[in-house]
Amino acid sequence: MTKNWTPSHIPDLTGQTWLITGATNGIGLETANMASHRGAHLILAARNVERATRVANRLGNAEVIHLDLDSLQSVQTAAEQVPKVDVLINNAGLTTNRRETTNDRFERQWGVNFLGPFHFTNLILNKVQRRIVVLGSVAHQWGELDLDDPNFEHRPWTKRAAYAQSKLADMLWGYELSKRLRASNHPSDVQIAHPGWAITNLGVPAVSQPIMERIANLLAPVVGQNAKYGALPTLYAATQPLPTGSYIGPNGPFQTRGFPTRVKRTATATNNDLAEQLWAYAEQAITSATE
Repeated sequence: MTKNWTPSHIPDLTGQTWLITGATNGIGLETANMASHRGAHLILAARNVERATRVANRLGNAEVIHLDLDSLQSVQTAAEQVPKVDVLINNAGLTTNRRETTNDRFERQWGVNFLGPFHFTNLILNKVQRRIVVLGSVAHQWGELDLDDPNFEHRPWTKRAAYAQSKLADMLWGYELSKRLRASNHPSDVQIAHPGWAITNLGVPAVSQPIMERIANLLAPVVGQNAKYGALPTLYAATQPLPTGSYIGPNGPFQTRGFPTRVKRTATATNNDLAEQLWAYAEQAITSATE
């Protein structure tokens, strides 16, 4: 195993097709840049088609599909346009500074970070030939999953709580999807990755108070890493031979920066009962919203 896995270790991807969500900026853009440089044909699934088209034109070997994870109808329409792909990278995500809702009236971080990607992946599952990568986060460590009130309609909303819940859901979803694909002998497997503390336009979802966010932004260049190195765990998870359901993150202190490797997650993130309950909830919630 390569100890310090860098961009130079990304294998030749010629002949592979990768679908990347949220590839117009930050980690998704860096993932697209490096995968394209190694020969992959890219499908950029993005809300902002104009911006994604500029990225695709610059990369050359790329095309664009409109995907707005705020809308389950957009998810359905986008899924119908997806051809067979080798790799699906569920990268897109967001944070909000106040409680907002999606078109389908889900709390927005819950809808965009979890429910939208869950639905999109299920719709195109039989088109994915080799690997699915789900973007988790160290924020899952302080997440609490409340399936009685996942949209914060009754309990107090904070950016930290809402984001952490959505990323814990992603961890559990990736874990459960890995189990289900393995049980059904599906040709693709699932890997979960997180970027550490990557300096991107996502902001600092770990804090809710403005003064703490300013302090965190000052610390980021010291304890974090740039978006290019934040994308390496995703690329490692997408390309390396790994046991299905592995969790990949930086190897530095507290997983905030460093080179990609297999890392630990909380026991909650691999709780079988909770993962099955979350899956059942998501299916029911999406069915109710789309009927």
